[in-house]
Amino acid sequence: MNFMLRLRGREQRLLKKIDEALERLEDGTFGICDDCGNEIGLKRLEARPVTTMCIECKTLQEEEEKRREV
Repeated sequence: MNFMLRLRGREQRLLKKIDEALERLEDGTFGICDDCGNEIGLKRLEARPVTTMCIECKTLQEEEEKRREV
């Protein structure tokens, strides 16, 4: 039961991200990093079409999160 609830929650979050990506397509901001404003690389978009950050900004964000955990 818990597994099914977690799975449903993940699916709902993904659907929300897909809707947001479609909105970015409509308003012309799809593929633009929310942090730095640069274009998100094609390979990154192919791997994760719902992303809002370029690989450089995402890497920095993850490193910062790791530092806060320590």
